[in-house]
Amino acid sequence: MNNKILVEVIVPMIEERYQIFIPVNKRISSVILLLEKSIKELTGGYYPKKDDAILINASTGSMYDVNITVKESKMINGSKVILI
Repeated sequence: MNNKILVEVIVPMIEERYQIFIPVNKRISSVILLLEKSIKELTGGYYPKKDDAILINASTGSMYDVNITVKESKMINGSKVILI
């Protein structure tokens, strides 16, 4: 079983989309920090880190619970998420 999945991360704040691998065994709260760090690097520091960032399922509009793992969230390869 793979320990990472490829998701499309939509970042409305900077009007960009990124394909990023995320670990399935990490909590959503850790994944948000990982995504923010990755996007900050990809934008050369343009993306500002937020203390209250959330991750939303782009298909349903529901917010992911920060206390569950990616695997528990039912995210799969190709999932689209919105980082706000």
